Formats: sequence, C-alpha cells, structure tokens
Amino acid sequence: MNTVTQSETLALSAVAAAAAVSSAAMTGDSVTVPEVAPYELHLMPLSRLRPSSRNVRQSGGTAIPELAASIARVGLLQNLTVITSPDEQWFEVVAGRRRLAALKLLVKRHKLAKDHLVPCLLVPDTSARTVSLSENVQREPMTPVDELFAWKALVAEGRSLEDIAADFGVTPLVVKRRLRLANVSPRLLADYQQGAVSLEQLMALAITDDHGAQEAALSR
Repeated sequence: MNTVTQSETLALSAVAAAAAVSSAAMTGDSVTVPEVAPYELHLMPLSRLRPSSRNVRQSGGTAIPELAASIARVGLLQNLTVITSPDEQWFEVVAGRRRLAALKLLVKRHKLAKDHLVPCLLVPDTSARTVSLSENVQREPMTPVDELFAWKALVAEGRSLEDIAADFGVTPLVVKRRLRLANVSPRLLADYQQGAVSLEQLMALAITDDHGAQEAALSR
C-alpha cells in the first residue's frame, strides 16, 4: 500500500478539487468535492508500538525471521499504520503486524535498539479497520516469474546468489532454483502467468534448455 504525508494528501485534495471544479465549469453543473483524509507520517519509538485488535488480518504472520533478516539488510521499506490507544500511552498497529513482529525480533536479537524510530502513518481511530482492510485487500503479490526476472537482473548487475538471498531472507538454494526458470520457454512462462501451467511443471521442465523439448513434453 502506498502512503503519503499530510502535505501530500492536501496537495492531492487540491488537485482533485481543481479537476472537479474545471469539469463542473464545462458542464454547468454544481460539484461537491470530497475531502482526502489528512493522515500524518511520524517516527515513533518501537517500544511504544503494539499490535491492534482491529487489524483485520487475523491469520498469517509467517516467515518472521526471513522478514527480519531482510529488514536488517535493506531496512524497513514500508511504514506501519497506527492509531492512538485509548489511554494514549501506546500506538496500536492496525496494518503491518508482520513488520512489527520482525522489528521486535531484531530487538530481541540485539540488532536494533528497543526505542528504534519506526515510520508510522497515524490514522484516526474511526478509520482503523477501513485502512487495515484496504492495505490487505489492495496489494498484489509478485509471482515467481516476476521474482525470476528481478533476481536475474540483480545477477546481471554483479550480485552474488548469497547477497541476493540475504537481502530477501531466503537461502541461496531458493534463489538458485528460481533462477532455473530462466531456462523455460517464454511461451510456457506466459502460460504460467495465465494459470495454464503450474510452478512445479515449470521447475521440472527447467532441467533442459531445449524450448522445443519443453513444449513437446508439456503437450503430451
């Protein structure tokens, strides 16, 4: 989920208002311009962050060590989203529970200070569930083929398998296996993206570089 500061949201609101007014002027209609929520981005001490019961994602929470390893290598790339607790002593995380758990794990491993400053988007209490649901519903994960081309580009830039694996919290073997998909016929990769071929089938076909043989084997 993309996040913006208060000044950016106000700018977006102004642009939306100008566009709406311009359209109304052309048609002679009146217009009501909706307000953009003025969420604010802050740096908050990790020690004052805790999970919120209003985080809509109740399942998951897996691969925390891998995420922690990635954060330790490249930093936290996406802010958390928080509300103020009823007693105003805490900030409760309504979106970003895995990121919070990974940060807490880094503190436990003495890789981060307990008061490490974390970028957090502060939203109104009334928006908690809506914002949490929006972040979880609107995002779209990368496919293994997307990862293949991204990791292949990193290798072409001179990065080692070990470095790539460390950045993403996986083993070098995982990276090596994913890169094997580079041997697969472009037509079969396209079929995979459309759901016509499984990842297991692609991995099995990747043992040969012969695209004709791959396509023939799959059509049998």
